[in-house]
Amino acid sequence: MAKKNIKDILEKVDGDNHSPEEELAAKLWLFQLNQNKELDLSDKKLDTISNKMWSAINKGKENQPTRLRTDQLWIRIAGMAAAIVFVLLGVYFFYENNEKDTSLLVQDVGPGKIGATLTLANGKKIRLSGVVKGELAKEAGVTIHKTADGQLVYEVSGSVSMANKINTLSTAKGETYQVRLPDGSLVYLNAASSLTYATSLIENGKRIVKLQGEGYFEIAKDKKHPFIVKTNQQEVEVLGTHFNVNCYSNEPETRTTLVEGSVKVSNGNSARLLKPDQQSISNGNTINVKNVNAEDEISWKDGVFLFQDETLASIMRRIARWYDVDVTFADGVDKNQLFGGGVSRYSNVSVVLEMLESTKSIHFKIEGRRILVMK
Repeated sequence: MAKKNIKDILEKVDGDNHSPEEELAAKLWLFQLNQNKELDLSDKKLDTISNKMWSAINKGKENQPTRLRTDQLWIRIAGMAAAIVFVLLGVYFFYENNEKDTSLLVQDVGPGKIGATLTLANGKKIRLSGVVKGELAKEAGVTIHKTADGQLVYEVSGSVSMANKINTLSTAKGETYQVRLPDGSLVYLNAASSLTYATSLIENGKRIVKLQGEGYFEIAKDKKHPFIVKTNQQEVEVLGTHFNVNCYSNEPETRTTLVEGSVKVSNGNSARLLKPDQQSISNGNTINVKNVNAEDEISWKDGVFLFQDETLASIMRRIARWYDVDVTFADGVDKNQLFGGGVSRYSNVSVVLEMLESTKSIHFKIEGRRILVMK
């Protein structure tokens, strides 16, 4: 976006005369502002605009039902992606009139999509992207439905003792999916992830699921049955809360981010309690905690890539999972250089790469489903 356009949007936000799309533009732009201080608006003016923008966003969140309060703005925007090509189209922030490398566009790669595979206890596999809404299966008193909006929903009609069959919901690279568990809890699965659970969800008086990859959880309150998320490196215990767990096998650490409520993260050696806007980082031996903006950490589930001082290596792993591509680094590329910015996950991969290229420090070449990273 040109500076003139973003300034117009900021003025509208300042005057409380803005649309949800313009709130998104302002939010993404102000996020980028933390990475680049060059701007021809006074600090006082920017502070006033920023405060009013965040106040508007927070006010909107407070008026939403509890289940949707994680950030209704992002959810609306993700659902309207085709209508707000923007703001969602390049999101170049400050970069004006950049010359595009058309070689990027010769072999472009489209974004991921909604889809998953459900593996039942009897070994039957159901491809969820290819079935229409309605009843999918019945197992030991449990009925499994797919809703019109593509969500998987479990309903327990038999006894808990009967409904103990193990199911696994898995996404491939380039897929994401949602599941409504029998207790009403909602789970968003990111690409290349899996969630394993009993169809009743109850094991020894606890609600237990096993996660590989990344998932965002909105847990229904049930004081009698704590909810446990098990990963290879840790366990997260909650009663009712919203949080995100990133535990991909090719990531150096497991990160748990708390949006609201409280959780206990343990790994056998130690345990830490998290407060909202805190993130635990576990490497199998120790658990460290730092303060974060939780909404930035969970933006993936609402269709947005946000990079905040993130290494090139980490960004490319995220791109590889979502676009189902292989990434190769040429000799001499600094994988640890840091980038900041934001862009829609529903854009083609070239849009994401062009945003990174606009820093003039990196270059990409797309060859089929392979991305070459060069200096």
